[in-house]
Amino acid sequence: MHVYKCAECGKKFETENFASRCPHCRCKVLIHLEGERRRSRNCAGSCGPGCSCGGGCSH
Repeated sequence: MHVYKCAECGKKFETENFASRCPHCRCKVLIHLEGERRRSRNCAGSCGPGCSCGGGCSH
């Protein structure tokens, strides 16, 4: 389960899969609050907070 908050309208929503748009206002800017983070295709597995893969994944 994933929980997102929309940067545009501020509404929170849950989804089973990764989301790319807010279901309320269709904004593409989402803040991922809960659930497994999506990994970048470029992720080498040795990243930390603030790296370019998007989020300090812990490998």
